[in-house]
This record gives sequence, C-alpha cells and structure tokens, in this order.
Amino acid sequence: MAEQDQDQEKQCRICFEGEDDSSGRLIRPCLCKGSISHVHIACLKKWRSSSFSNNSFYRCPQCHYRYHFARTKAIGLATNPIVVGMISSFLFTILVMCSSYVTTYFMDSFEDHSFYGSSYYFFISPIDVGHDLIRAALRILRDQDALPLEDSAARLTRTNPAPFPSSPSFLKRFVRRFIIGLPMIGAGSVVHMLLSVPLLGPVHWIARFRGNRSRRGSSTDIAAMIILGLLVVGIARALYKAYKLTRKISERLLLYAEDVILEVS
Repeated sequence: MAEQDQDQEKQCRICFEGEDDSSGRLIRPCLCKGSISHVHIACLKKWRSSSFSNNSFYRCPQCHYRYHFARTKAIGLATNPIVVGMISSFLFTILVMCSSYVTTYFMDSFEDHSFYGSSYYFFISPIDVGHDLIRAALRILRDQDALPLEDSAARLTRTNPAPFPSSPSFLKRFVRRFIIGLPMIGAGSVVHMLLSVPLLGPVHWIARFRGNRSRRGSSTDIAAMIILGLLVVGIARALYKAYKLTRKISERLLLYAEDVILEVS
C-alpha cells in the first residue's frame, strides 16, 4: 500500500503533473530525490532543448548527474560507412538511369553536327562543352561497338544495326540504360569541376574534334582517351558527391532521432 501511495504521488518536476496517457511516462533520469526525482520524458526533452546552458543537455542542473544515454540501432546504421555507401550507390544509379532517358530523348540534338550553341571566341558556354562531351562519348562508344541502344538510339550503334532480340533480359536492358546515362553524369561533373579553372576551352575543342569524327578500329585515338579519362574522373566525382550528400542527409536525420535517456535504477 505504501508503494502504491508513493507511485500515485509521483509528479513531474517541470509541469507538476502525474503520469497519465496524455503526459506520458515518468522516469527518474538522475540522482535527485524527493519531489524533483521524476520527470516526463517529453518535458525533459523540451527542457534539454530550450535550456540556456549547454550542460543541461547532458546532465541534471540540480545534482549534476550526467544522463545515461542509449543509442538506437537506427543511429548506428545511419553512421555506418558501408550503409551510407550502399545508399549513395543506389541514389547514384537512379540518377544515371534518369539521365539515360534524358540522353535518349535528346539523341537527335547530340547527333546534330551543325549545333554550335552560344560559344564564342572569348566566351565558352558550359552547356556547349557538356553537349560536345556527351556527343563525343557516344561517338567513341559507337566506334567501339559498346553502345547497344534500342529504338531511336539504335542508329548510333552502326550504319545498319542488326535487330535486337524481341525480349532482352532485364539485366541487359539495365546495362544498356546505365551505359547511356553515364556520359551525361560524367560530362556534367567535369563541366562543374572546370568552371573554376580556364580549361573549358581546350576541353571543348577536343570534345568537338572527336565528336565530329569516326575512328573505328584506330589504335591511336588520343582524343578518345582524354575524353574518356575526363568522364571517368567526372563520374567518380559525381559518385563521391552523392556519398557526401547522403552522409549529410543522414547526419541531419540523426538530429531527429535523439538519444534515449535511461532511467536510473
């Protein structure tokens, strides 16, 4: 009976309310005794967030006991570099697949040899550089028979393309789409990287030079090697940016998944 009376007399030291469905459970998070020994979880969370003292977030302002925290499993997963890397790769793959459909939609523009955009002698348009990088990459893949596109993009593969199987497997369709989307990702990343240095001009000239020529079977295609090298750097940079963005988002989400304060036994 004494313990029941004592439980009924328990009240929150912040809102002075007892334990009920609306206020939540009362816990004893520190070594304080008597009428200030218990507090609602929600009240304590609000107090810790709004207190003027930074120490109040980690310890009791009365008895100075440091709260005992228990980290949730979600926090551990969100900070795991392997998990963050897997999520980043997934987001990167989605971005590449979306870019492949954009590339296919504008395929006629990439094959238009009369496109010269808005670049002038004293001004190099980043859009023109990206356009010519993508066109050069598609030309290189076509020359190496490494671009098995379907439908409207099939003409890039060869002059008289052989018919594709009526029902290619999901893996083949996925690989085709992935290959189509990579040049746009790489070109966009390269252009963004070179905006701060005066190298857009030379890159633009090399991309336009290689995009207007077919070097099928050539063993000394220096322009192709330069362009592919730039695109590989751009793709790696884009993947790293995706990893950093995913990690940043995870860190922000962790602010909402705060540590749980354990009750003092």
